Amino acid sequence: MRYGFLGPETTFTHQALLQALVELPAERSAEAELVPFTSVATATNALVDGEIDAIMAPIENSVEGGVSGTLDVLAAHKRITIVAEQIVPITFVLAAKEPSALSAIREVASHTHAQAQVQRWLRENLPSAAILPASSTAGAAQALAEAEPEEARGRAAICSPLAAEHFGLAVLARGIEDNVGAQTRFVLVTRNDRIPARTGADKTTLVVQLPADRPGSLLEMLETFKVNGVNLSRIESRPLGDALGRYSFSIDIEGHLEDRRVASALRGLHRSCAVTYLGSYPRADGQRTQIDPVMADGAYDAGNEWVQSLSRMIAPQS
Repeated sequence: MRYGFLGPETTFTHQALLQALVELPAERSAEAELVPFTSVATATNALVDGEIDAIMAPIENSVEGGVSGTLDVLAAHKRITIVAEQIVPITFVLAAKEPSALSAIREVASHTHAQAQVQRWLRENLPSAAILPASSTAGAAQALAEAEPEEARGRAAICSPLAAEHFGLAVLARGIEDNVGAQTRFVLVTRNDRIPARTGADKTTLVVQLPADRPGSLLEMLETFKVNGVNLSRIESRPLGDALGRYSFSIDIEGHLEDRRVASALRGLHRSCAVTYLGSYPRADGQRTQIDPVMADGAYDAGNEWVQSLSRMIAPQS
């Protein structure tokens, strides 16, 4: 198996992938080839084209919410399936090529999501520094490590402690995240493959586009979940990109396609909305879904059997 990730090594995405590989049998983990990419989009294209077998991508952060780049890329491809998720604790350091006083730092580079999670610290400690974007937190660290000493003077990177250590940088400040205990959720994505069997602690990810822009259309979509006892754990609107005011909804629901209540909700959505199914997979936290007895599989099966018994009473057409 060849696994793609947002590189270089020591990004949080790389850490999530390593976590996932630990859960594989030893022989499969040992044979895995890890391939870094500069963006989730290029990794996804390589996956769809068959150059790699799976990718790990960030999808949600406890501070910033959904990772828009990943959400939009996944929504654009119908030949991929989420098969697992990983949750990684997030902590940041400020690192430089050489030890330096904070007052000497003029530029700070990092991924935009990382920047958003250390805004308060930056305002309080580096109010005059220019904040520059990077392809990833580890990419910012690597670029700084590879710069000539004169070029690197006055520059710093926001990255993980692991990245700073890996690239031989000097840590100027630790634990600079504004929200202690922040986490990022990552998903493992393959080309259309078998859906993992349900465990009772599962999640399903969808993209839903409403049929028309009219009052109540969003409510009608949500009612489909409600009447089937399906709880939403995340819903975010994303622009379709073709005109102002046109959006789809990226949704995580509690449950598995194999659950009768989830399947019933999807059938209802499919009748009136454009639905992209992105996968059902085990929850990383292992938390089992609490289901009302009237929404359990047995209740749906009993209802189907009852309707079938009534249908057998219908007189044949003459």
